[in-house]
Amino acid sequence: MSKQTRSFGYLAAFAAATLNLVACSGGSSGNPTTQMKLAVGDAPVDGATAVVVKFTGVELTANSGNPVDITFSSPKTIDLLNQSGTASAVLFDQPVPSGSYGQIRLMVVADGNPSNSYIVLSDGTTHGLQVPSGSETGLKLVSGFTVPSSGVVDYTIDFDLRKAVTCPPGQAPACTLKPAERLVDNTTVGNIQGVVSNTLVPTGCMPGVYLYSGTVAAPEDANSTAPATDTSQPLTSKAVVATSQPPYYYQFTFLPPGSYTVAFTCQTAQDDSDQSDPAVIFGPVKTGIVVIANQTTTINIP
Repeated sequence: MSKQTRSFGYLAAFAAATLNLVACSGGSSGNPTTQMKLAVGDAPVDGATAVVVKFTGVELTANSGNPVDITFSSPKTIDLLNQSGTASAVLFDQPVPSGSYGQIRLMVVADGNPSNSYIVLSDGTTHGLQVPSGSETGLKLVSGFTVPSSGVVDYTIDFDLRKAVTCPPGQAPACTLKPAERLVDNTTVGNIQGVVSNTLVPTGCMPGVYLYSGTVAAPEDANSTAPATDTSQPLTSKAVVATSQPPYYYQFTFLPPGSYTVAFTCQTAQDDSDQSDPAVIFGPVKTGIVVIANQTTTINIP
């Protein structure tokens, strides 16, 4: 990319890979346990060919009682761009104490050393990933959830790497990995997918599809400084992936049921997620898209 600050598209999909665990402790004393499965996921992204993160464990913060600490028997490295679709890499699948939880902390080794966590850009260069205060805090996901006293709990942490990874000028060779994840209940979400006509992707186009909540007539590019009242801000965005023969393909996964808008642009390389970029122009725009739990809605562009 020619931008001084590179930002990378929303992701949702990994190869299934069960990680070995060594310990689980804490939680509300005396509570029964319930089988809980937690995975991480993302999807194809523009500007990078690999985003590899080294995980060492997970901490579940209970609203009452002690945290549940799950430590992997050895660090596990996951390439967040390794697969596509609705697959995910399982962090753990084991009993945890039932009750209410307010936070998930992903323990990662991201200190800027590329031998731990790193990103490979499309120009072939490799940069270490670092988390501000990561050695003490990890990646915190403040999203309350409940583990019932019976049944099975199945969640995925969906990374939004366009917001999470930045490579500011002057910081080279390391890039920053910031918390930008959401927790989704796999039993209550649906998907949007479709193809993009090759006539919309001329030479020099950096194609992408942006997702918005509800009906958005004038979609905007990502801008972290936009006010909370700005309803034209995207929920996320995806790089458009060329199939073996055009047209091109996109997919949004782990979406709560509801109404959505998708918008196409050729200027994803000019979208700095920390500011408004008038050079990013959208069209075509598709509104009135309905997502239903456990179903995939197909929306082709145009």
